[in-house]
Amino acid sequence: MVCRNGVSILFSSVLLLGGAALNTDAAAQDVKPWRPSKSVIERVSKRPGFNYDESRVPDYTLPDPLIAEDGSSVSTAQQWNESRREEILNLFRDKVYGRRPGADYELGFEQTAHDSHVLGGKASGRSMIARVSIGERSFSWPFVLFLPKEVKGPVPAVILINNRYFIPLDKAATEHDPFWSVQQIIDRGYATASFHTSHVDPDNKNGYADGIRSFFANGAPPEDNAWRSLSAWGWAASRILDYMETVDEIDAGRVAVVGHSRGGKTSLWAAAEDTRFAIGYSNNSGCGGAALSRRAYGETVARITSSFPHWFCPPFAAYGGNESDLPVDQHELIGLIAPRGVYVTSADEDLWADPKGEYSSIVAAAPVFKLLGKSSITESQMPPLNQPRVVGQTGYHIRSGEHNLKDQDWKWFLDFADWVLK
Repeated sequence: MVCRNGVSILFSSVLLLGGAALNTDAAAQDVKPWRPSKSVIERVSKRPGFNYDESRVPDYTLPDPLIAEDGSSVSTAQQWNESRREEILNLFRDKVYGRRPGADYELGFEQTAHDSHVLGGKASGRSMIARVSIGERSFSWPFVLFLPKEVKGPVPAVILINNRYFIPLDKAATEHDPFWSVQQIIDRGYATASFHTSHVDPDNKNGYADGIRSFFANGAPPEDNAWRSLSAWGWAASRILDYMETVDEIDAGRVAVVGHSRGGKTSLWAAAEDTRFAIGYSNNSGCGGAALSRRAYGETVARITSSFPHWFCPPFAAYGGNESDLPVDQHELIGLIAPRGVYVTSADEDLWADPKGEYSSIVAAAPVFKLLGKSSITESQMPPLNQPRVVGQTGYHIRSGEHNLKDQDWKWFLDFADWVLK
């Protein structure tokens, strides 16, 4: 697939849900495809050495997810599920995120606090500890869970990979934080859990000794293709899903994993590695997340791997400035989640994360969704600002403002989740 600047195609401001059309909140707004404003480009371009000029994006050829490593075409869902998906997954493991350990371990959970009447009586809350044990050694981290009380039957759920801070039960129940919009999630009929990434694996290039990766390796230094922090955080989200499978009030077959920025990179990889997740939601994830590496727009492979070497396995750094030689690109990460749901978002002022590259990944993953019998976004032109686009199992919006996860992002995501999960 050869990708260059898209041609203009007329479209209407509607959400397409499996062939049905639904008017959006912003249907009366601008219908022109989003483009970055000159003022934002001028402001971010003050940082030297990074490209924000669309005309300087190199021509690139994306790896075809439906061409196997032996050069044969993948034309059936069976071929994808039995061989090609695993080929791509292994390339990401060896070249980008690293391989998770195969060691046996025991997993347990402890409830340390419970409040049966929070959020005006609409929910109950639990403070939890997840504990992993290998022999006499153990490693643990906290998480918080809320369950809606006004919904009958097992409910869908959302797990937030919080890369900023830990929000304890009492604070989450009494103080609104748009980064984890608990009240809104509960009001929409979802259970929700959250943990802090650094409690699992420190978000610090020198923090290896204090994290889950070192625990599994019993202190030995990591091999080049061993998992790094992004994969460790995603692994932890899967352990919380393990707990949700034991909670009668939750339908563990309808769980979304959500993350912002580095957490958004993590949520996509978590959903790729663990097919139990029904939706992967990536908010402003950029390079190494939803954005195509080959565009080299905003943050690049060279920059991210030098600034955050603990996020990716070392082989990824070798493609800095040489992205065309990468055997994979991020549209294939989106494809690994198919035919499940994928929701990607950007922010108008966050050109560092390359909104066009994030959106383009969804479009380039469309052949995989089609092969698996699901519709997805195929329109090459981006939607207008603040107007979500949803087609089948995929959704996207670009919101006004800066790099952040806000109430409005949650609102539009939950609209998408309602469609996919309910």
